[in-house]
Amino acid sequence: MPALIAIFLTVLIDMLSFGMAIPDLQLRGESLGAHGPLLGLMLASFSITQLLTAPFLGHWSDHVGRRKVLLTTCTMTALCFLLYSQAHSLPIMFASRILAGISGANIGVAFAYIADVTSEKDRGKGMGLVGAAFGIGFIMGPPTGAALVELGKGGPFVLGITAAGLAVINLFFIWRFIPNLKPSRPPEVVGNPFTANFLNVVAALRVPRLSVLIYLFFGSTFAFSNLESTYFLLLSHRWGMPMREGAWVLAWVGIVSAVMQGYLIAKVIQRFGEPTLMRIGYLAQAPILLSIPFTPPWVPMLFGCMLLGVATGICSPSTSSMISRTAPSNMQGSIFGITQSVGALGRVLGPLCGSTLFAKGPAYPYVLAALVMLIPASLAWRVRMPGDAGVA
Repeated sequence: MPALIAIFLTVLIDMLSFGMAIPDLQLRGESLGAHGPLLGLMLASFSITQLLTAPFLGHWSDHVGRRKVLLTTCTMTALCFLLYSQAHSLPIMFASRILAGISGANIGVAFAYIADVTSEKDRGKGMGLVGAAFGIGFIMGPPTGAALVELGKGGPFVLGITAAGLAVINLFFIWRFIPNLKPSRPPEVVGNPFTANFLNVVAALRVPRLSVLIYLFFGSTFAFSNLESTYFLLLSHRWGMPMREGAWVLAWVGIVSAVMQGYLIAKVIQRFGEPTLMRIGYLAQAPILLSIPFTPPWVPMLFGCMLLGVATGICSPSTSSMISRTAPSNMQGSIFGITQSVGALGRVLGPLCGSTLFAKGPAYPYVLAALVMLIPASLAWRVRMPGDAGVA
């Protein structure tokens, strides 16, 4: 249990520092002259570097140990936020986000650490703790970040220095409390780790039941990334909403989703099953996404965000569960890396499309998101529990 608490606090502090920058990124990028595709590229640079780096960090941690990789990436987190504190030009902003993407690719290492220190019986509990750390960090991070930007009179210095300070605290915590663990026999890798990860994705797409779920997961991630990359711009341009108020709206979505995933999901899955919840959740997200640009504050906006939180809260764990259940036994060890890669690709393409469309009209990214969400909503009807008749 001390090992689980250690990694929980490590991921929590990591996610809190990254979540603090979420409200500021879109508006600061725009103020520095990034619009349309350039703004999308700046936002996507994090996911691009994360996608390229994650396989190598996982491979490296197998050989040198999880602790050394976590120490290295946490040091890079501190450096990226020191850069962010001085982000008064686009090149510095890009450098900060690229460095953040490299260091943020350590999430797979954190999950590997959980697998190292837990038995199969307790692994679900351990993964749940990391998921809880994600949720808390993203709920508390944006409002905290918005308040720090206000404290810094609109500049990035206070936010950057505070986030860098949290990373230094995290660095000490990892050094003091997390032992260095690595497999006794590091796994063999075909070619380089990136090639091996790509081959794993290709192999997964050749499994009919699993490929449907992966396409579904990619489509929903891409659609939702259109919202994530433009939401604070929408609130500012369309409703004149200050950053702090927008951050609390985003936190409200996170709170509702966290309640669904942390408490209610076990009850509703037991009653309705994962496939049914996926069909309901993805189908509901399409009209909700479409309505967002036309829903004014406060009661209509908060009600719509509550519905979005409920829909994502039943979809996300149901989809993850079905992917795990459907993956062949020889892919169980790599399925998390496969879904992370597919999700990262969606988070690369989403901001590029969303920011480009936003420059043409604030509602366009949400129209695209709603249309794309109809694809996973349709694919969800092909999903079947393992052993049931059907394509997927």
